[in-house]
Amino acid sequence: MPVLEVFTNVPKEKVTPEVLTGLSKLLSEMLGKSEQYCMVRIIPDQLMSFGGTTEPCGAVRLASIGKLGVEENKSHAAKLYAHLEQTLGIPSDRMYINFHDLETSNVGYKGTTFHAILGR
Repeated sequence: MPVLEVFTNVPKEKVTPEVLTGLSKLLSEMLGKSEQYCMVRIIPDQLMSFGGTTEPCGAVRLASIGKLGVEENKSHAAKLYAHLEQTLGIPSDRMYINFHDLETSNVGYKGTTFHAILGR
């Protein structure tokens, strides 16, 4: 159930279907989770500044049940920064990533929660 959200001032025209599917595949590979459960959301054209300028920048939120932690997040950050710089042109020094490790009881799916689905 990983969810990757990218808020950016990059224009919508740069967010192609290939950018979305590429991030979905990367997310699945990074977290070792089936892509069928991965969600990617890019919110372009935001009124944003970083460091006092309006050059391309972003704020990223990665939420997942597990597969996040001190060492894992270092690897995830390296991959996400490289990918987003290559695909959307957001330099690594103009973006923050927030990682959120979610409890199974706090994520709903198919009319219940993952706590009920996974039995934990």
